[in-house]
Parts: sequence; structure tokens; C-alpha cells
Amino acid sequence: MNLSTRSLGLALLLLLLFLGTTVTLQWWLHRETRQLQGIAVDELRERLGRTVAVSGRTPDNWDQAFLRELGAMLGGTVELYRAEKPPAPLPAAGSALSFTQDIAGSPGWSARVTFAAPALIRVQILHQRILAVIVLLSLLLAIVPMMLVLVDSRRSLAPDGVTRTPWAASRAQAVGMEHFAKISNERTVALAHEHDARLRAEEDLQVNRSLLDQSVGERIRLGRELHDNICQTLYAVCLTLESVQKKNTLAPELSQRVDQCMVELRRLNQEVRAYLQDLEPARLHGLSFTAALTGLIQSFATDDGVRIEQRLDAEAVALIAPPHIAEIMNILREAVSNSLRHGGARHVTVLAGRSEQQVALAVQDDGTGFAPAAPRSSAGHGLGNMAARAAAMGGHLRIESAPGKGTRVLLTLPVASPA
Repeated sequence: MNLSTRSLGLALLLLLLFLGTTVTLQWWLHRETRQLQGIAVDELRERLGRTVAVSGRTPDNWDQAFLRELGAMLGGTVELYRAEKPPAPLPAAGSALSFTQDIAGSPGWSARVTFAAPALIRVQILHQRILAVIVLLSLLLAIVPMMLVLVDSRRSLAPDGVTRTPWAASRAQAVGMEHFAKISNERTVALAHEHDARLRAEEDLQVNRSLLDQSVGERIRLGRELHDNICQTLYAVCLTLESVQKKNTLAPELSQRVDQCMVELRRLNQEVRAYLQDLEPARLHGLSFTAALTGLIQSFATDDGVRIEQRLDAEAVALIAPPHIAEIMNILREAVSNSLRHGGARHVTVLAGRSEQQVALAVQDDGTGFAPAAPRSSAGHGLGNMAARAAAMGGHLRIESAPGKGTRVLLTLPVASPA
């Protein structure tokens, strides 16, 4: 075996090794790209579910303005359709992703979300460039050794039949190795650029995930605050006006004004419940638990025979942390409001007690009661907000009720260990 044959065999072996490496790298890049796309779709799918849950609107009430607002929040476009009438398929686009999502709690309704994936476009472009580089490198590695062998074969025979000097063959091999080293260096630089781009894409996705979690959490908190403060206060005012109207001692003009006020208050209450956003509640800074509870009970005061009383253990009240008073008042306000509005209670009692490890607060009434496990006809935020507030304070909320036997809302909070 002469030197040219050995050089060709070595070049082919290197070519096979290089092709194996590039195929493995190509498979790895494809897998990483799919994973990044999957992460982006999963995050947006979760964001869509939480946003729809926060809005509280059923698909029957989704209009074009709401779809545009929802699309702006998700960073794309949203199409609503029924399962039996799916939309036309989207044209293939390398810089866009889409998915379909069934609307929770609304059978037969689905939404298709299409959004741009800027963090993945760079990876896809680099992926295409890498494919082009792989093809060029493969052609060069296949052609260069063959050309060297052919040139070496022609130069091996001189006109007078004398063999070419040995240094010429060594020079040809050196040129081939120089080309191979240059190509390998270019390949290393391309891989380094691709690795940096993938790291930047992963960092962008992580930042977007954090911003999404903060945004959704803030919207949920604002909706809960709005429901537990503004809505319940408006209801208490309506209740007071109704008790005044029942006296039948007002002049016709004043009675008409009271009716107009009640209509406007109910309309405002409905609008506030529909939006549930962009308001900050008033806090109970500087008030003790007893003073705050007294003010809460007075806000529900009526003259139609409804009685609200409090039975508080002084030691239990003293163990309530001041930062928790505002949250506890919101839970108690919601419980008392539900007793009067939904249960039709005539006697409501607020109790406070303690054990060695817990402080217990309860609101019990003699209303109509309900079956907690049964689905409610009118879905609202009240019970869910109460449970969320209790969990945020490290406590637990339990609802005890039965049809015709009244309702008992029990809030338990852990007693802080002494310093």
C-alpha cells in the first residue's frame, strides 16, 4: 500500500468520524429545539387557563374586544370556536407556534392561540446555517483528499520516468492537513456561537416565566381584594337602604330617590364584579381586631329584625397578629354577607376561641344552608377567595352546612411561637 492510498483511507476514516459527529450533533440540536418549543407552549397554555379563570367570563360572553385583550395579554392572537366547527388550519410558519385549549368549565368550547416565538427563531436560523455548514464540510472533506490523490498520481511520473521527489508528497499531505485544521476551527467557532444562542434563549424563557407568574399572581390578588372589599361594601349599603325603605315613612320624592340610589348601587356592584381589577382596597391600619369587627358588624346593621352578635375570647383575640387583621376582616365580611344575602339568616354570630396551638374564628347563622359538595348555580369568587386568604396566613378554612340547618364558616390560624 503506497502513501497515496494510505492518505485516502485516512481521509475517508476522518470523514466518517466527522459525519457521525455531525449527525449526532444534529439530533441533539433538534431535540433541544423541540424541548424549547414545548416549554413555550406549556407556559402559554398555563397562562391562558389562569387568565380565563381570573376573567370569570364564559365563552358565550366573549366578544371581539375581549379576544383582542386576551390576545394582547398572551402576546399573540386568540380564536374561539366550538368543537364541532374547528377553524381552518394555519399555514406553516417557522417563526410562529400555536396550540388549542379546551375552555375549563365550558364543554364544547375551545380556543386556538397563535403566538410568535422570538427566542426560538435564532435557534432555528442557526440550525439552518449549521446544516449548510455540515453539507459544505462534507463535500470538502470528500473532494479534497480525492483531488490530492489525483494530483499526486499525475506528478508521481516525470517525463523521463523518474519518480517524483519525496518532499513533494509530504507537502501535499501537509496542505491537506492544513485545510482540515482550518475547517475544524471554523466548525468549533460555529458550535460555540450556537451554544451561546441556546443559553440566551433559555434565559429569556426563564425571565418570561417569572414575569408571567408575577403578572397572573397580581391580577388574582387584585380581583380578590376588589371582590372582598368594594363588592361587599356596596352590598351593605344596599341592605341599609332597603331597611330604610321598609319603614314607609319617607316622602314620595325621597322614596323615589332611594330607589334610584339602590338601582345605581346594584349596577355598580355588577360592573365591579365583572371587571375585578385595577383597584387597591383600604387597609385597617391602626385598628384593633375588636374595633375592626365592631365596625364590620355596624356596616351590616339593619332594622328588619336581623341580629348580628359577637362572642369573643379576649385571650384568643390577643393572639391575632396585627398584619392578619385586614385579611381576617375580609373573610368575616364575606361570610356574614353570604349568610344575609344567600342564606336569608335572621341571627348571625361571630365567635373567637383558642387552643394551645390554634386560634379559631367562626361565623354561624340560622339560614337556609346548602350542600357544600354540590355544584352551585352561580359561580362566584367568594368561597375561593376566603380559602386563598386563609392559606396565605398559614391557616385553614372549613365550611359546615346542610340544607335547612344553617351554615358555619370556621377559620383556624396557628398560634405564633414565643420568641
